[in-house]
Amino acid sequence: MSLRTRLSVLTIGLLLALLVAGGIFQYFALGQYLFRDGAQALGQRYDQTLRDLALRGRACAAAGQLASGTGAGTTTGTLGSRISPLISGGQITTAAADCIVRAAGGPLVTAAVIDRGGGVVSSAPDGVSPPALPASDYTSALSGGAKSYYLVGSGSDEQLVVLRVLGSRVGRRLGIVQLSQATSALRQTQTRLLTILAIATGALILLAVLLLPLLVRRALSPLHRVTEASAELAAGNFTKRVDEPPARDELGKLARSFNQMAEAVQRGFAIRAESEAGMRHFVGDASHELRTPLTTLQGQLDLLERGAADDPAARQESLRSMHREVKRMSSLVEDLLTLTRLEGTGAVADKTREPVDLDALISDTVDEQSVRAPSQRVEIESASPGQARTLGDPDQLRRAILNLANNAVSHAPGGIHTWRSSADQNRVVVSLSDEGPGIPPEALPRLFDRFYRVPTAGLSGNGSGNGSGLGLAIVRSIVEAHGGSVEASSGPNGATVTMRLPRVTAPS
Repeated sequence: MSLRTRLSVLTIGLLLALLVAGGIFQYFALGQYLFRDGAQALGQRYDQTLRDLALRGRACAAAGQLASGTGAGTTTGTLGSRISPLISGGQITTAAADCIVRAAGGPLVTAAVIDRGGGVVSSAPDGVSPPALPASDYTSALSGGAKSYYLVGSGSDEQLVVLRVLGSRVGRRLGIVQLSQATSALRQTQTRLLTILAIATGALILLAVLLLPLLVRRALSPLHRVTEASAELAAGNFTKRVDEPPARDELGKLARSFNQMAEAVQRGFAIRAESEAGMRHFVGDASHELRTPLTTLQGQLDLLERGAADDPAARQESLRSMHREVKRMSSLVEDLLTLTRLEGTGAVADKTREPVDLDALISDTVDEQSVRAPSQRVEIESASPGQARTLGDPDQLRRAILNLANNAVSHAPGGIHTWRSSADQNRVVVSLSDEGPGIPPEALPRLFDRFYRVPTAGLSGNGSGNGSGLGLAIVRSIVEAHGGSVEASSGPNGATVTMRLPRVTAPS
């Protein structure tokens, strides 16, 4: 069974249960209303009867000095058909009782006067026995606890009974006036309501059976679209999205969540594809870089096998060449391991972090370079001495500065290399400028890529000639691992590489 069918059946069942429950409630509520209304009509009939008797000056009103009461109850006793005779001034006379019941009774209403002992003093119409209530009901009525109405009998013999206390003008309770009528008419009205409710319920159920599947289908259409989009996403269509409904209900949230998930999946696969493409490019570049020294080693070994080993000079030249290529491969492998370690962690371990004075690292690097390249002129300009401090790994930062210096010496010899440092509240800026030929504009976006080389001189790429082609790539990885950034610019007077790193204040 599909979700739509289950929802339709569930909704129809719930609607049917609500209609049945509502119909039952209305059936009984209407019954109570009809009985209360009938009892009120009987009470009004009795009150009107007493008023008419008083106005017409009937003998029954004078005989017992009657007055209308609002109390209820009777003493214990049994109803009998015998009409009690006039006993004393404390009892209602038969004449007065006959006058009351004949005035209050009628073809559809039975009236009876019950004395305090529970006996029937008089009843009307003639030949009709009044319904008998339990003695406790009369006793309760005489003591003021009468109910609004009573039901006696069952089926077609059911009677609606109302009790009223009959009292004298001096406040003495003489007995009870009982009015009753058949409930068949009220029950018929109640039954007609039940029939109407049954017909209406059936019509509503039929209408629900016809319309609910359409309404459920329309309500679940966003879910159906999400299902279709999920299938397309699983099939590889990562661009598939669903229209988000304006409503903020569960289906709207589901559509938005699906689109967010699809966006994340698409982004993840794009990153994976980019990573795989970068890995293929990296393997190709590494293979290409290793092919040259391996070819040189293979050639030198072949040369030695063909007899060059017997010539001391040729042998020595071959050994120097192989040593040079092995050193080049070692440098390349070391740089590759460094890049792999930096890009694999993506950050600097907390245990290696410490405040680092970049001005001191630059000074040490310049001293080291003065030994390797004594003819190179280097200048240091610090806008805020002692303030260029960052938090990081001093060995890695030294490696980044040294790589910049080596790159400048290798590709922009001569002229002046100028180191500049400055610090503001949040960051440290370190730059190295040369007076070389600069960098072509088209090479700037790829300057820090692995194995990228620019054929011109200057701070142009990761090197050329005998370099590994990874120097500036290592610089970028180190700087980014420390939460900074690096960029290069070029002009007619040379090139500049600038590093920006988070600043840490010096301890007081």
